[in-house]
Amino acid sequence: MKKKKKRKLKSSVKVFLILVVVLCIAFNIGKTKYEEYLYKKTSDYAILQLGYSEEDLKLMNEKLSDSDKWHIANDIGNNEFIMNFIKCDYFLSKNIDSYLSLTVTKDEDFWHYKKPDYYNYDELVAKVNVKVNNEYYTETKETDMSKGYGILVNKYHYLPENYAPEDLVNIDWKYRFGGKNDTIKVREEVYNQFLKMWQGANEAGFYLMAYSGYRSIDHQKRIYNDYANKNGISYADSIAARPGFSEHSTGLALDIYSKTCSQANLFKDTEVYKWLLNNSYKYGFILRYPEGKSKLTGYNFESWHYRYVGEELAEKVYNSGLTYDEYYAFYLDN
Repeated sequence: MKKKKKRKLKSSVKVFLILVVVLCIAFNIGKTKYEEYLYKKTSDYAILQLGYSEEDLKLMNEKLSDSDKWHIANDIGNNEFIMNFIKCDYFLSKNIDSYLSLTVTKDEDFWHYKKPDYYNYDELVAKVNVKVNNEYYTETKETDMSKGYGILVNKYHYLPENYAPEDLVNIDWKYRFGGKNDTIKVREEVYNQFLKMWQGANEAGFYLMAYSGYRSIDHQKRIYNDYANKNGISYADSIAARPGFSEHSTGLALDIYSKTCSQANLFKDTEVYKWLLNNSYKYGFILRYPEGKSKLTGYNFESWHYRYVGEELAEKVYNSGLTYDEYYAFYLDN
């Protein structure tokens, strides 16, 4: 009887162990199936099903949010241009649709279709980021005054109505053009930093002179209207800002020449300009409208126009090699 009990006990143990193994296998299979089910509900799975590669997905995960990926999966699909945009250094996910609007697919227009290698994607990204894919003075908004000295004022960002800085000071006659009774004003910190820069330039053998500083919005209106009345709106827009859209109305901009050269068409060829180009950032100033960047800034090259943004920010902008419009869009407004 005891032997039979032992055999029965051993048999029941075996059955129990087999049952445990079966349950574990079933659990793991069920878990795997459930995980597969959940994975098929993810944006990663949806992206891969469109034909994007694992490498594409990896880059998307670095630069896109989950909602961005779902936007691609549900609305954009496998667009042959999109990865070229995502690979750009200054790609902004919020601008995906605007980037793609600058390309033409076969389905959109077979006759105007260009292959992916036709486009300069970095240029298109920069163009959209700074909004120049829109007509000047369209899609405008009030600048973010919380940015302090870093505010952006251009053809798409305007100052608050009737804005006027409260800390304006006069530039001493020693450092500016004009008669003793004339005035050129800038904000106090801008003036203090200009004096430091003046001293630095003077030690290098140059004598800086301020030509123009703060202009009220009404003053800017008179300047702009004068250009427009004489040469038309297109010309006025290429050389002057519309009222409320001028950096000079911030009190943070200075037109700077030298005592030996105050001619706009000659200043770019002077040693003083070269010194300013390589040293102004140390004092918080940046060349606002660099050469060859008019398509991004909206203004022709102005070797004399400097904008105060503060020493820390000026150094970052200088080292980036970007226009301020580009830098602001990617680093400050993103």
